[in-house]
Amino acid sequence: MKEGIGSVHARTGDILAFVFSWANTFILLPSSTAILTLTFSTYFLSGIMDSCGPPIELVKMMAIFAIVILANVNAFSVTAANRLNIMFTICKMVTILVIVIAGLVRIGQGYTENLKDPFHGTTNKPLRIAIAFYSGLWAYSGWGSLTTVTEELKNPKRNLWLSIVVAVPIVIILYVLTNISYFTVMTKSVLLSSNAVAMTWGDAVLGSVVRVLPILISLSALGSANGLTYTSARYCMVSARYGYLPKIFSYIQKQRLTPLSGIIFQTILSIIYCIPSDIEGLINYFSFVSWLFCGLTFVATLCCKFTKRDIHRYIKVPIPLVILMILISIYLVLAPIISYPNIGFLIASIILLISLIVYYVFVFRNIKPKFMNNLNIFIETFLNLTKSEINIET
Repeated sequence: MKEGIGSVHARTGDILAFVFSWANTFILLPSSTAILTLTFSTYFLSGIMDSCGPPIELVKMMAIFAIVILANVNAFSVTAANRLNIMFTICKMVTILVIVIAGLVRIGQGYTENLKDPFHGTTNKPLRIAIAFYSGLWAYSGWGSLTTVTEELKNPKRNLWLSIVVAVPIVIILYVLTNISYFTVMTKSVLLSSNAVAMTWGDAVLGSVVRVLPILISLSALGSANGLTYTSARYCMVSARYGYLPKIFSYIQKQRLTPLSGIIFQTILSIIYCIPSDIEGLINYFSFVSWLFCGLTFVATLCCKFTKRDIHRYIKVPIPLVILMILISIYLVLAPIISYPNIGFLIASIILLISLIVYYVFVFRNIKPKFMNNLNIFIETFLNLTKSEINIET
């Protein structure tokens, strides 16, 4: 946004870039981590407890414990965090393949009653469909995290593009087949009323070994949370380099070479988001803000098409596709407000408005409170931090 919209009006681009950084730091990343750890906690406890399900207080405590553990792993070692993510990814793939294969077998056995009229009983009101899109698009939102670790990729100009092109189609195919598998067991009403859909599916398909399934699914969610913990601190680091956050967040720990201050800050925010423990509400809250800035990003891309025609582009996006995505983003932001207004949208809007005040005071007016410099020095010394350097291999 700073480069795109800023090429049309520099100050507007800088303001929007700051607000986007603020939204990522205080809304998108910590709320996503909270959603995933709450999902982990729900499935893990469902797998080890009786059919009555875990109490909500225990779900919260387990989610907070998971956040703290992941923060410690990511603070200790980048390599350890990546290896842990590989292990969690294997668990995720095994779980999905079990569900997909079993679903295909059930289709072959004739369990297709719930697939014959898939849209029966669903709404045909355009404004109400947006909420359904929120939940669906949330499942595919992981691709957006790739750009946050560009500095740590080998040959990012090739591998970043390749990872998106290969990963996204695979995820789409697997997730669609997973949902089809669920419908070989459950009706829409049963699926919507279930707190742990895979558990309900497993009771009907796997029988006595069903307890293994929620454990694997919980590890899958924990792996996604680990990936977010890895990337969220790096968002803070980049924002601090641009002067949008205190400079202490651009530092890394001397021995471990991890963005320790950013990890601690994001951990605190994620724990706060776990307290309401409303997964669906958090997804709507996240999606509203996410698609607001997706739309602005597409606007910035469109601006660059006209203001920076001669710049070499590694990935070229057709203008009609950009315009289509802008229209979709407008729909996904406005439709839920009109059809399903709730307190989450209001809270998100207030946080974004506060960011404008913060920008005016600390960026535009460049007011530097004296205590901030002392606080930065204290944190730098206490955590043994040093300034990080940008290093992107070409």
